[in-house]
Amino acid sequence: MVNIYDTANQMEEDLRQTNEFIALKGAYARLKQDPLAFTMFKKFQQHQIEFQKKQTDGSLKDSDLEELKKLGEQIEKNPAIMELMTKEQQLAKLMDEVNQIMFKPINELYQDQQN
Repeated sequence: MVNIYDTANQMEEDLRQTNEFIALKGAYARLKQDPLAFTMFKKFQQHQIEFQKKQTDGSLKDSDLEELKKLGEQIEKNPAIMELMTKEQQLAKLMDEVNQIMFKPINELYQDQQN
């Protein structure tokens, strides 16, 4: 019997060695060297979390969206944050591709059921 947790743990180790993760790690280290940019990034992250919570519990207001938009506009002007976000997107693309591979048996199963 296959121990899928061993495979998952190996994938975690392998992920740390990908170019995408190494690039993200480097971008994050550079961001941390800029205290203003790092503080702005952390503030944006916190606002995103609060936004999602409010969206989930139905207490979201237009002012919440406006505040997040303003922060987003400030972030777009910061090269260090934009570099981090670009590297994060590249890693997310890789993770999406891996996810598609992992769910291939389930997708095939359902496609077989439809025919």
